[in-house]
Amino acid sequence: MTFGEKLKNLRKEQGYSQEEFAQCLDVSRQAVSKWESDRGTPETEKLLQISTIFGVTLDYLLKDEQTEDNQYSKGYYVSREMIDGFLSYKRQGSKRITVGVGLIILSNIFGCVSDYRQAAMVFYWVATALGIAILVWHVFQPKHYQEIEEKTLLFDDTTIKEFRVEHEKNRKRYAVMIIIGVFILILSPELTTIVENYFDANVANGLSWVLNTAWVALFILAALALRAENMIVQNAQYMSRKNSKGRFTWVYVALPVTAIAVVIGIITNVWSPVVPIIALFCILLVTVCKLLIERRNPK
Repeated sequence: MTFGEKLKNLRKEQGYSQEEFAQCLDVSRQAVSKWESDRGTPETEKLLQISTIFGVTLDYLLKDEQTEDNQYSKGYYVSREMIDGFLSYKRQGSKRITVGVGLIILSNIFGCVSDYRQAAMVFYWVATALGIAILVWHVFQPKHYQEIEEKTLLFDDTTIKEFRVEHEKNRKRYAVMIIIGVFILILSPELTTIVENYFDANVANGLSWVLNTAWVALFILAALALRAENMIVQNAQYMSRKNSKGRFTWVYVALPVTAIAVVIGIITNVWSPVVPIIALFCILLVTVCKLLIERRNPK
């Protein structure tokens, strides 16, 4: 792969037109066109700017080997800038999921209100509907960075080494979040009992739902962030597992998990037994809608 081919691919990956990219470098569009057609090479200062913009090394830009061309034809090259954009996109999605699930769980607080029962039930259904709406809205958001989730990735050596160091630090933070969530889950019955002794059952039940929302939110945020980073760090293993499993394998996990959640809700009254069934139904409905849309609009 020549310098011009690399420059053209990187520019298109980042969504720059030749004019926009030329403005970033303070050069003419003709100069960019000349570089991409391998009729010239930028001066050192411009090469450093290009390296910074795309998050690649000068070594990658300037190497021109046939073996490299064969290597990159088997995968999708990802720059550091693209990795950061992908993780930011995933963080936004995990926040939407957390808010949606959190509202569904937190809506049960209104069931703890003994006075103004009818008004409280209205707020309960409004919060539940809003949570479900956020989850459905999230599912139908435009999909970005599909290549990272669907293709074998190739990285510059420096980029992936630096990211692996950051990933190890982030893993510790995610582990702390999960540990805190486990402590909240374990201690919440005791805390609820203590509050009930000093106040009343309604306050204790309300606190219980707040604590349930807290540990679920911590689990979701940590798990989704870790999964997104693992797609980068463990890309080969991730693609191997993905290709070996069917598209709807999640159903085999979702059904028993829903059944367990319903049983827990019935026995412990931690949440309404209907909530897990509604959640599963919404996920199935959204999946069917997405399939219908994909059939109407084939790629």
